Amino acid sequence: MQKNGAGLRQGPRPRRVSWWSVSAAVLAAPGAVLLALRLVPWDIGTPWIQLLSFFPAALITTAAGLAAAVVALCIRPGAARSLVAALAAGVLVAQFSLVLGRIVPAAGEDNLQSAALPAGQPAAKALPRKQTLTVMAVNVGSRGIDAAALLAEVKSRNVDVLALPELAPQGLEELDIAGLATVLPGRAPDVDWAGTGNALFARFPLEQAERVPGSVFYQSQAVAVVPGVAAPVHLTAVHIDSPLPGHTRTWRAELRQLGELWRAAPEGEPTILLGDFNATADHREFRDLLALGLTDAARTAGKGLVPTWPVNSPVPAFAALDHVLVSPGIGIAEVEVVTLPGTDHAAVVARLVLQQKQALP
Repeated sequence: MQKNGAGLRQGPRPRRVSWWSVSAAVLAAPGAVLLALRLVPWDIGTPWIQLLSFFPAALITTAAGLAAAVVALCIRPGAARSLVAALAAGVLVAQFSLVLGRIVPAAGEDNLQSAALPAGQPAAKALPRKQTLTVMAVNVGSRGIDAAALLAEVKSRNVDVLALPELAPQGLEELDIAGLATVLPGRAPDVDWAGTGNALFARFPLEQAERVPGSVFYQSQAVAVVPGVAAPVHLTAVHIDSPLPGHTRTWRAELRQLGELWRAAPEGEPTILLGDFNATADHREFRDLLALGLTDAARTAGKGLVPTWPVNSPVPAFAALDHVLVSPGIGIAEVEVVTLPGTDHAAVVARLVLQQKQALP
């Protein structure tokens, strides 16, 4: 070390760690990990399955990380800071590309509210007439939903079909006291005291079918002859087992089973699966179910990122676990997510469009 007139000559100053850069890395890391989990082609287990439910929420932290990286780069440009900013931007772009399809409403016949006769088209070539059907699904939970609040929503939204996973005998009794039977007289109940029950209700008669076999939670099935609709409508009130430790294999099997049951349905007869799937579009197993030809109503309506769980909770809702899936030929006019007191799942309400019977000449 050399001296000069001013005293000792100092060596190069050590580079100080930029807290902006550290913040950027910390904030972008969850998004990067979830992106890797989202893209892996093999099965993942617990707790990774649960963590994937946070994928949409991680866009916020990644965006915050990118903002911190840009601030660090502006304060003191450098190769390392440029790399951090570039990586955060890459992760954010990749994340956004995977959720874009859930926030942009689909265009085309599947989400037309009606099929009107084009001007000047001969009546003989008229497009099939359409019939609307409003369906609602909500996991009522072990605590039991507020029966009066639920019935009020059913009335105000003119619900035609109602699916209630986890319905217990006491909950059914409370709903009947509130007047559910006068609004939705058709029913296919399959309730129990163990928190595994289920039920379907409708404005029209329901022919109850055997529940989905072998599932942990009851999954009620029924066939409805909807007035004016061309073919019988097959309904399944869905409640897939949760992918908790030891249940992952069952969770996958039950999601696959739903696809197999739909493919076994009579050709040309519409199918509606509605309820608690315990899966989001970020789970490959749920995407495999959709790949068979089913349509997620919320995704088609541009509301695929609206979370349904947990509600009425100190933790903000972050996962879209509840869905309405429909077979080809059923249109989606509107989808809403409604919070009701007494349960940790929001209700999903979908207004669907089905083909009417052809009038006799």
